Amino acid sequence: MIRPETALFVFSLLAFQASSVNNVKLLNVRVPNHTVLGRNTKLECIYDLQGEPLYSVKWYKDGKEFFRYLPKNEPKIQVFEKPGIFIDLDKSNSNEVVLKSLVLSSSGIYRCEVSGEAPSFQTVFKDTSLNTVAERPSIDGLQLEYNVGEMVNANCTSSKMTFHTHLIWYINEEQINSTIVHGPYFKIHNTDDELLVTTVLGLSFKVNDSHYRSGHINLKCAAQLESIYLHSDEQIIKFTKHLPTESIMSNTVRLANKIQATSISIQNTPKIILLACVLLICLQNNIHFPISY
Repeated sequence: MIRPETALFVFSLLAFQASSVNNVKLLNVRVPNHTVLGRNTKLECIYDLQGEPLYSVKWYKDGKEFFRYLPKNEPKIQVFEKPGIFIDLDKSNSNEVVLKSLVLSSSGIYRCEVSGEAPSFQTVFKDTSLNTVAERPSIDGLQLEYNVGEMVNANCTSSKMTFHTHLIWYINEEQINSTIVHGPYFKIHNTDDELLVTTVLGLSFKVNDSHYRSGHINLKCAAQLESIYLHSDEQIIKFTKHLPTESIMSNTVRLANKIQATSISIQNTPKIILLACVLLICLQNNIHFPISY
C-alpha cells in the first residue's frame, strides 16, 4: 500500500514535469532565403520562454556552432570562427545575429537553438536555409560601334550561384520581348562542396532608326532572384548612320558621268575651275560623300 506522503510526492513530481513540458516555445526563425554577395543580413530567433529563465541561444551553420549567447556569462556572447561567417557583434544579441560582408560560402543551413534553465533545460530548435548570390551579371559579345542594318549579338551571363537567375534585357530602358531573346541556357559547375549554376540569356536584333538615341544605343541586362533585384550590367554602343556602300558607289558613278558629259576639256582647264565645276555638279544633284575623321 502506497503511503499518502509518497503519493503526494509522486503527484507533485508529475505535476512539475507536466508544467515544464513545452514551456519554451520557438515562435519563428527568420532567415532570408536569398541574400546578395557583399551585403549584410539579419538572422532572427523569436521565442517565448513562458516564464522560464533563459539558459542559452545558439546558432549553427551546417551543423557547426558559430554563435552562443549565455545571459549568465560574461561576456554573454561567444563566437566560433567558421568559413563564410562574419558577425557584427555590436548588432547581435539573444534574439538576432547580424552577418556582414556575405560571401558565397555564407550559404548553408542555419539553425537557431533555444534552451531553458535548470532543472528541465528544455531545448527547441528550427532549421532554415540561406543562399548568397552574386550581385551583377555581365554583358559580352558587343562591338564598339554599329551601323544601320547590322546585327547585334550579345550574351548576358550571371555569376555562379546555387540557383539559376532570372535575366531581363532592356534596349534604351525598355524591356524587350522574347522574339529577339534566346535562352535562357544553364551551365552546371561541379565544385568540391556543391553544384553551382550559371545562367546565360542571348540577344540578337538588327539595328534600325528606331534605336537611335543621341547617337548611341543603351543596352542593359538585369538579374532578379525571386523578390531580390540583383542590379544590372549596362553598356552603351555607338550608333552610326553611314550611307550603305551601294549608295556611295552609285553616287560616284553618276558624278563621273556628269563630268564626262560636260563640254569642258579637263586637260586644258585649270584645276581651280575643274574643282568648281565638280562642286557645282554635286550641289545640283544633291550628292554627298561621307567624311571620316
